[in-house]
Order: sequence, then structure tokens, then C-alpha cells
Amino acid sequence: MTALLKGPLSRDILKLASPVFFGILSQTIFYAVDTAMLGRVGVEALAAAGLGWFIVWIFGSSLMAVEIGTQSLVARRFGEGDWEACGGLLDNTLFFSLSSGFVFSAAGYLLAPVIFPLLSDDIKIIQYGIDYLKYSFLSIFFFLIIASFRGFFDGLGQTHLFMKVAIVMNISNIIFDYALIFGKFGFPRLEVKGAAIASLLSSLIGAAYFVGLSLSSGFIRRFKYLNNHTTFDLPVLNSILRLAFPAMIRVFFIMAGLTSFLWIVGQAGNAELAASNILMTLSSFTFLAGYGFAVAAATMVSQNLGKGNAEAAERYGWEAVKLGLVCMGFLGIIFILFPEIMLELFTDQTAVIDTGKNILVLFGIIQFFDAVNLILSHALQGAGCTKWVMKAEGLVVWLLFLPAAYILSVLLGLGLYGAWISMFAYSLIMALSMLWKFKAGKWKAAEI
Repeated sequence: MTALLKGPLSRDILKLASPVFFGILSQTIFYAVDTAMLGRVGVEALAAAGLGWFIVWIFGSSLMAVEIGTQSLVARRFGEGDWEACGGLLDNTLFFSLSSGFVFSAAGYLLAPVIFPLLSDDIKIIQYGIDYLKYSFLSIFFFLIIASFRGFFDGLGQTHLFMKVAIVMNISNIIFDYALIFGKFGFPRLEVKGAAIASLLSSLIGAAYFVGLSLSSGFIRRFKYLNNHTTFDLPVLNSILRLAFPAMIRVFFIMAGLTSFLWIVGQAGNAELAASNILMTLSSFTFLAGYGFAVAAATMVSQNLGKGNAEAAERYGWEAVKLGLVCMGFLGIIFILFPEIMLELFTDQTAVIDTGKNILVLFGIIQFFDAVNLILSHALQGAGCTKWVMKAEGLVVWLLFLPAAYILSVLLGLGLYGAWISMFAYSLIMALSMLWKFKAGKWKAAEI
């Protein structure tokens, strides 16, 4: 491991990836604590929050993928030395985020009682889920503001700013979670509803803090963002959305696919659904191990293409994959060796632990393929190949992953095992697809 960190490429990648790692770590700790707290409320609470979280993030994370377009363009313009263009990209990203965030947050809040009953037949899960959806949808507005600033500063290579925001936001989230889920510090016991309100309050704090950081830093003088004369520019917004829209559709495919996957798993029973929700939470730990390298790869690939150095861009991409495989693979091995211990961290429900422990071994193997897919897909998106990545994701999710999950789990009666075998196939094929595209090298000539 020490030898991997010695080269200059590794140091550059780690310099960008480390703040992302700690920022995502704080989020992961929140999700883990949130899941553990709801796991003490009951299986229905855990299942409702799992389903509700995916519904919210079908829309929320899809819209937040605007940061991918912003990051790619800011990094490219930064590499070219065009500071004012970088600031204009932030202004127009914020315009999109504020307008779309208001519409989707309001619509989601109003439609929550219609949406959630379509996901479950269990009355208690439905009651929990409606409350969770209503307040979680309101959080989208503030998360989009955070995503706008994050895309801009990540593109500049200033990944430490989001780390600060994430740590503050998620510490507050844990405190609000404890107070509102269990009724502590004089607050009422709101259980699942309390978890959603905690997320709303902490996202408000995070957005306000990011705005404050952006105004107090010297970057506002250099890049001239938040300037009334450049706040809205249709050609600039179009350039962002031209890159971001395929990334948004890709994230929609992923989140809709995972929500459908959980629905398929739910046909096998509540214990199976709860176990899969815990596995999704565990995946956030491996995600944090790889996502920092993915952000670093996207930034370094785009900046070096902006400088006209395609060879360096490729080297940074491969270096990020190497480091990501080590980190995500290490966590995968832990899951393989200690499945019961991992599950016991999140629930004391014996049925959930017994159901999920064997699946966690397969889940550990999947991490090696997910590392390649996660990092190279971001590197390709940083180069401007967002449409190709979107098409690959859509084909694999809708023509292979979900049909296989339904056939194996429901029609052939393999239950949870059948569903997660299809997840393994998805991860393997996506990893091979990204390897093939990146190695082919045509992305080096992409213009954005």
C-alpha cells in the first residue's frame, strides 16, 4: 500500500480525494447512525425509510447530477485559464438549482400520499413512508444549492470546502436524528418522520454554510461569481445542461433501478427488504472509499484536457482506479470475512441478520467491480462523455439487471439470493464496459 502512494500522480489524486473522502465519511456515518436508530424502532420503520430514501433520491440525486456538468466545465475552463467563465458557470448552475429545486420539493411534498402506497401493501410501512417522503422531498431544495457550489469548487480542485460543509451538516443531522426519532431534549418522539425532519434541518444548515464560505473566500474576487450582470446566461446554462442532462438521466436510471430492485426484494418479505436496506447503507461506506478518487479523476482528466495534455489525463485516470481498487477492495474483504458482525452494527433483529449474512459475502465481491465502474465512469464524464455513460447505464439496468432480478427472485423463487446475483452481474458488466471505453481513448478528443 505504501508503494502505491509514493508517485506524484498518487499524491495529486490523494490531495483532491482526501477531503472528498472525509466529507462523504461524515455523510456515511450519518446514514449508518440513521439506519441504526431506525433499526431500533422496528423492521417496518427500517423498510419504510429504505423505500422512501430511494424515491426521494430518484429525483434529488438526478437533479444534483447538474454538479457533474458544472465540475467538468469548470475544470476544463480552469485548465484553459478562463477565470470569468468559471464564475459564470456557478451563477447559472445556481439559477437552475433554485428554480428546479422549488418545483420538485413542492410537488414531492404534495404528492407523497399518492406515491408511497404504490410501493408497499403493509399499512404500517405506508404510514411511516408518507411522513418520510413529505419532509425528505423538501430537503431537495437545499441539497441542490449545496450541489451547485460543490460542482464549482470541485472543478477548481478545492474539494476541502465541501468537506467542511458535509461535516457540519452531518453532525447536526445526527443530533437532530437522536432528538426527533426518540423524543430527546424535550422534543416529541417522531420516529421515521423525525428522521426526515432532521435531514431537512441539516440540509438547510449545510446550504447556508456553503453560501457563507463562498462569500468569505478570496475566490469570489478572482472568479466574479454571484455578479448581477452574469447571473443568467442562456448559452452558458445550455452548455451545463448539455453535459449534465445525460448524467441526470444516468443517475435516474440508477436510483429508479435500485428502487425497483428493493420492490422486487420486498416481494420476498420484510426481513429481506430490511436486510437489503442495510446492505445499501453499507455500500455507502465503500462508495466513500471510491468516490473521492472518482471526483479526483474527473477533475484531473478535465483540467489536463483543458491544458492540452491528454496523456497526463489518461495516467491520472488509471492511477485513480488503482487506488480505488485497493480501498474499496479492502472493505469488500471485511464484508466477506465478518458478515454477521457488520449486520449486528445496524440491527438487533435476528431474522434480518440471518437473512442477510450470506448475501453480504457476495456483496463484498461486488466492491471490486464497483470500484472500476465508479471511478472510470466519472473520469469519462469529466472528459465530456456523459451521453455514452448514460446509454451504457440505461441498457444494463433496464435490459439486464432488473429483468434478471425479477426472473431469478420472483419467477424462479430464489428470493434474496436471486436478486443479489443479478446485482453481481450488473456490477461486472458495467465495470467491463467502462474499462473498454476508457482504454479505447476516444474520449481524449471530446470537446466541451
